[in-house]
Amino acid sequence: MPFAAVSSFSLHSRLGPLQLESRDEQGNLQSFEIPFAKEQSLEEFAQIAKSRLGVNAVELCQIHFGDASDARVEQLRATLDEANVKNLTMPIDVGDLTAESDDYRRDDIARIQKWFGIAKKLGAQYVRVNAGAPVGGAEQVSSGVVQALQELSDRAGELGMSLLVENHGGPSSDPDFILRLLDDVGRDRLGLLLDLGNFEPLITISRARFRGEELPTVGVDLSHVYANIELLAPVASLVHAKAFDPASDGSPLLDLERALKIVAASGYNGSVSVEWEGHLGDPWEQTAAALATVRSVFPAID
Repeated sequence: MPFAAVSSFSLHSRLGPLQLESRDEQGNLQSFEIPFAKEQSLEEFAQIAKSRLGVNAVELCQIHFGDASDARVEQLRATLDEANVKNLTMPIDVGDLTAESDDYRRDDIARIQKWFGIAKKLGAQYVRVNAGAPVGGAEQVSSGVVQALQELSDRAGELGMSLLVENHGGPSSDPDFILRLLDDVGRDRLGLLLDLGNFEPLITISRARFRGEELPTVGVDLSHVYANIELLAPVASLVHAKAFDPASDGSPLLDLERALKIVAASGYNGSVSVEWEGHLGDPWEQTAAALATVRSVFPAID
């Protein structure tokens, strides 16, 4: 059954610090946070998403788990069950599978698989990993990343979940790169989480806003964004309905309805998860508006 879902990233400004990582030049893992205030827990997010937005599914991002202990995961699962809310997806932002070092990649695979176990306990249907670093990364599909994704696909399948990659910045936002990757790994083993807003120049504009900067947004040519969506929609396993703050003149930065109609025209009949990435206004209200657009284009989803 396809769902209209809400990603925890839609409430990124209220769920506490985002837990991120990178490797330094010596290969040492460095953890860092984006210090958002914690006004609500993941448990409260799931409950409010159900009561306020009327959704029956959520997406719980790994970067929002400050505590991933067994006890906490059990508590979170109990909350989901009590609210009758499904955890549709767990996006996992750990590791860089395109790393040149086999040792780093092996370590990343092991750490990703630990999160697979958490996703399984939380009833996830999908687990999403990164095809490479969201910024930079190899332009070509390497044998290392293909083998890593095949291994992760096998493990996800053993746990009853499906493995996805996302157009998530860097080479992964190039449709040609993604299509080659799906073919090389095997489309029976790897699916695509198509994010409608993760194409240039939207990625650069959004990341600048997170840094408190405002790049020119009026009159930006987004024709190739819609063309990329049209290319990738036929192979999508899941869709992110990405919504942004408007351009500086108040016009929509991305026409979400237009983007969703392109997806619908491709024959897509799967789930759609709303991901509000803005900073202006109340995030619950902004998410509700994006969700209403999703339901208007896909009225049959739960």
